[in-house]
Amino acid sequence: MVFSGAPELRRSDLLAVVSVLDVDTVLERAATIGAARAGAGAAVVAVVDERAAGEGEEAEPDDAPRITAQGTDRATARAVRERLGAAGLHGSPGQRPDHDVARLHDPVSGTEVLRVPVVVDGRLFADLLLLDPPGERFADADVESISVLGTVTGVAVRNALSYHLNERRREAAELTAAVDQSVRPPFALTDTLAQVARGALRISGARSVAVVSAGPHDADVSASAGQVGDELGGLVDDLADQVRAAQAGGHELVATSGGRRVWGVPLSSDHGFSGVVLMWFDPSRGRATAEDRTLLTSFVRHGALVLDHVALQQERQHAVLAADRDRIARDLHDVVIQRLYATALRLRAGARAERQGHGDGEHVTEAIREIGDSIREIRGAIFALERGRSASLRSDVLALAREYESALGFVPVVRSWGAVDSLVGQDLADQATVVLRELLSNCARHAGAGRCEVDVSVEAGWFGLQVSDDGRGMSADRVAGNGLRNLRTRAEDLGGVLVVEPAEPRGTLLRWRVPLAPHDEAGRSSASSSAEGVAGA
Repeated sequence: MVFSGAPELRRSDLLAVVSVLDVDTVLERAATIGAARAGAGAAVVAVVDERAAGEGEEAEPDDAPRITAQGTDRATARAVRERLGAAGLHGSPGQRPDHDVARLHDPVSGTEVLRVPVVVDGRLFADLLLLDPPGERFADADVESISVLGTVTGVAVRNALSYHLNERRREAAELTAAVDQSVRPPFALTDTLAQVARGALRISGARSVAVVSAGPHDADVSASAGQVGDELGGLVDDLADQVRAAQAGGHELVATSGGRRVWGVPLSSDHGFSGVVLMWFDPSRGRATAEDRTLLTSFVRHGALVLDHVALQQERQHAVLAADRDRIARDLHDVVIQRLYATALRLRAGARAERQGHGDGEHVTEAIREIGDSIREIRGAIFALERGRSASLRSDVLALAREYESALGFVPVVRSWGAVDSLVGQDLADQATVVLRELLSNCARHAGAGRCEVDVSVEAGWFGLQVSDDGRGMSADRVAGNGLRNLRTRAEDLGGVLVVEPAEPRGTLLRWRVPLAPHDEAGRSSASSSAEGVAGA
């Protein structure tokens, strides 16, 4: 490829360089324009990018510049770059690079090489080498016209790097938010660790990522992302000692495993997890830049804080569960067992009275009623143990509906209205499930219904639970019975009401309605007026 002519650098040329926000495209356009304007037969771009080394680090000896070429092959371009060595490229150690265009001599071809430095933030980012001049030398006028190209290219590269860095920071912020969103009941560490692995893969551009925790004798993979194959376990075992040291010392890990460069960032939370985030890179991938280190380290540190939060939530969840179990145990001991004991005494006394010839059998009826109440208490305790503390009242209501399928012969229809899960607190949700259990139990035992509908709703500061059936209706003694009397008392204690009325065309309609906020005397008055409105509806 030979570029013909050497017209003066135009304004449109400079605009073509600064109008893109991709570093490789900027350098490619600069090389094309520089060669065309200087009349060069070939152009070589050698990306030095000293910022690939972290702060205070020296570039590794095997870090050769990345070479791209136009008008010649890469092997020839690399050979020219190596022949020129560092002559005129870096200046004296510790000094700022020279911004001026330099004329160099290629001892093999015997021709002049025009070197155009691309300087970004006071450091050499890349060298643009223009080869094969029209004669043995480039014309002075061409060199003068091309001198501004390096400066403009440096500005364009800086803009592209800034844009790329801002995009990476934005992506890192989104991935950090995704780690936060992974924290949800039942608060499993595995969910957060998996999100940390996926985020590290995106930010680093690695081939594969594994979150590894090293014990005294082996290393376990807690989460992974990317191209993970069967060889991952063996690669982790090979790095076990280094992972253990990095995990204990809280320092980064740099190694080679499976022919790939490995970088590890410690992930250590105070309560939840201790390990290292390992990243495997393809051989063509350069070392981690200072920006890579900053973004990854911040992301992983945030992940450690989230893991602490998850661990504390787990502890709280266990504490709540233990408290629930203690409460259920007390209820069984103080209520159910005592009731059964009293029932046994009543049956014993009734049996004695019958043997003496003056028993009326009423003790048997009362004992059956007490045993039925005890059965409900035990079933409620078992249900509470099975479900723990659910985060969703809707889920609890649906679970109760399915639980009573065998007793009813069908599954009740369940509907919800409004932000039930968001606005109904846990205490009120617990009360609502107790009420619904009693109403479904009554429907199963007494209604003889072929259909039952359950509506839960939140509206205008009130929570409503409505159960309707198409059964035989409710007699006066059942309306005044202990079960509904207890439900009415629960409602009144919360500043609400219980309304029982016939359903159309047949059956029973029960509305249990209480305020969402803590009630006061005004709340009781409002509840009473609301009850009148409900009853009259």
